[in-house]
Amino acid sequence: TKLKRSSGINAEYGGLVYHLDQALLAGLPYVQEQQVIKYKTSLLIQIAGALAGSGSIQPAIKLLMQIKKDQPDMTVPLSNAIIRLYYQVGNIYKGEELLAEVQGSLSEEEREMNSGFRCIAHGEYNEAYQHFARVVNLNPTNAVASINGAVCLLYLGRLSDSIVQFEGASKISLHPMLLFNLVSLYELKTIANTTKKY
Repeated sequence: TKLKRSSGINAEYGGLVYHLDQALLAGLPYVQEQQVIKYKTSLLIQIAGALAGSGSIQPAIKLLMQIKKDQPDMTVPLSNAIIRLYYQVGNIYKGEELLAEVQGSLSEEEREMNSGFRCIAHGEYNEAYQHFARVVNLNPTNAVASINGAVCLLYLGRLSDSIVQFEGASKISLHPMLLFNLVSLYELKTIANTTKKY
């Protein structure tokens, strides 16, 4: 039998090429469906992020819980997001409950991040800063840890150190909120220096 070519697949038997082509075509709707599911999931996560960013934490948690139920392969990252939102609204019990479910699946970086957020929820800014500093040591590109460490320094009254940390984070990510916070800290430092002169 002559060598036949179809869709970049070579086979010595023409029937094999036909069956491979049919299998590829049959799989196309599945691939398209998976792409739609991936796009939909990504869109829903962005919506949840926008909800959380606007202060609508409970609807964001509800949406992330639904995504987690529909996408079990994303349990760990979605659980991390939900845990941090629970801590943000002060529902430490729910955060701890969910953390217990996924604790064994978390990396050291994720455990430190969650511990940092838990400390913030308890108002333990020095301990939170230590956790975020460990995350930055593990992963220097983790802008979220760097930013939250800078916020902790601010709460500890260490304005200059906070500015330095924010400046370092701005080299990793130029998120508008980071830049807004950095500008606010520059203004605060200017006001503090002006006040000292009088």
